[in-house]
Order: sequence, then C-alpha cells, then structure tokens
Amino acid sequence: MNETISIAGVPVGLVAIARDDLRGLSLDLQLSFRFYRAEFNRSELCIASPTDSSRSYTPRQYARYAALVERTLNLPVAFLLPAVPFYVRKRLIEQGVYFIISDQYVFLPGILMNERIGKPIAPEQPLSPVAQYLLLYFLLHKEIQEFTIQEIQPRTPYNYLAVSRAVSELEAKRLLQAEKEWKTKLLFSSLSRKELWEKALSYLVSPIKKTIYSDEKWSGPFYTGGISALSHYSFLNPDDQQTLVIWERDFIADNKTFTDWGTPDFKYKIEIWKYSPQMGAWQDEYVDKLSLYLSMRGDNDPRVEKELETIINEIWQ
Repeated sequence: MNETISIAGVPVGLVAIARDDLRGLSLDLQLSFRFYRAEFNRSELCIASPTDSSRSYTPRQYARYAALVERTLNLPVAFLLPAVPFYVRKRLIEQGVYFIISDQYVFLPGILMNERIGKPIAPEQPLSPVAQYLLLYFLLHKEIQEFTIQEIQPRTPYNYLAVSRAVSELEAKRLLQAEKEWKTKLLFSSLSRKELWEKALSYLVSPIKKTIYSDEKWSGPFYTGGISALSHYSFLNPDDQQTLVIWERDFIADNKTFTDWGTPDFKYKIEIWKYSPQMGAWQDEYVDKLSLYLSMRGDNDPRVEKELETIINEIWQ
C-alpha cells in the first residue's frame, strides 16, 4: 500500500518496496520495518518505518541496519521516527544515521542538510562562528582540496550537527559548492583560496566577543593574539601588554581577577573569542593569520594596517 508523508513541508509519496527486492536482509529486519521508495529534492531514497512503536533500537543498531539495507537496495536509507529526545537525535547524527521526525526535524545530509524546518539561511547575514571557523580552516589547510562532513568534523572542535549546519550556511552563501557522490556530499571551492577569501570578506566578522584585562594568567587553552601575535608574524615591535586569546567555551570566570576597563598598565589583554582559535598543530600557540586579520582590521594605526596586509598576502603565495 502506498502512502504519503511530509518532509520539510513537502508532500512525498511512498511506494512500498516488494519483498523480493529485500532478499539478502534477515527475516527479523524485514519484519521490523516497512520499506518504501521515495523521491525528495530530486534524490531517490529508501524510507524505513518501524512496524512496532513499542520496540526501541539504539543509534548504533540503526546505523548497522542502514548499512545492510543500503547495501541491498543501493539507496540511501532514512528512518521515519516518532518524536525523540534531543540526546537521541544527537547520537543518531553522530552515527551518521539519516532520519525524519514527522514534519519537525530532518537529517538528510546531501539531500537536505541539518536544519530545522522554517528557519531558512539568510544569504546576506554574516557567517555564524562555526561557519566562519570552518571556512577559515579550509582556507588555511592547503592540503584540503575537497572534503566531506564525515572527514572534516573530527578535525574540528565541533560536533557533527554543528559542522553540518555550517556547511549548509556556506553553501547558501555560495562560498562552497557540493557534488553528490551517492549519498555523500563532497564540498569544494571552484575559486582559488585568495579569490575565496576576498569573496568571503563581506561575510566575515571579528572573532572577538569580549575583551577583559588582568594581571593574572590562569591555566587554560590560551593562544597569543593581537599585537603580540602580529609582532610574531611581522617586523612590528610587540607591546609590553601581552594579548591572550581564549574560546568562550573554555573561559570560566569563577575566582578570576579581571576587569572590563582597559589600560596598558595591566599585564594581559584577554580576548574571548566566539570560535575556537585552534586551527592546526603548526600554530605554536599563536592565533592563525586570517583570524588575526579579522580581529585587528579595525585598527587605524597605519603600521598595523600595513603588516596585516603583508601577512595576508604571504598566505596566498
């Protein structure tokens, strides 16, 4: 019997898959799910709907079942599920399991990227911190010519869901392109890295969320930024006051002595960043040049402007 469901507000017809086409699957698996063919966003996929709502499966089991069905049907598989808690969705995403929850949530990388229904990405808005991080990471790692979400996510400090949403954002702003290889999305840029940087500049913002000052440097994943980093990368003389950078997730204010009132009398100027300053093992505890440029491009000192332009141009050589 054929049915219709809604995916992202779009009616999608389901065509029941004949039992003969499921040969190779165990009888238990055939009886545990109803299998349908469907077409969404010009992509064909298999929709698997559990037959027994009282029976539960772990995300790892869903991943194993998906692999078996995909191998048999040569189609990407998405599970049609009832409402499930956030932590279950998170674990399904971490396992790479495609799923549809009524008309409320869709996880179909390569077909409809991680997004909540009804929240379109505005192309004219600046990049989110995660999307900016991902774009800069791509620009800085010249060995990466193309990548999938599965490949890039473990190299970042973000989870699969955050990286998937960032990729969707970069695609919406046409900063990255995608090619589909079966159910996997391959991301790349047709521009040179310098051209991509220049195209992206209008969407890029300073990574600094807040600046504080202190005579105390506590334990934490600090990087060197600001004038302190610029003097490292150039011939500019450093200031007596050292600029330190820390990701907002790693900044814990408890029992720390600091002030928002800036003065060169303090030993440390501490920038709290919106995204992680961790970009690669080559950093040697200094922030990367692209993020440094974005954090300082509002500085009106001609010497600073000149050195910033110099270090940026050196990247593309």
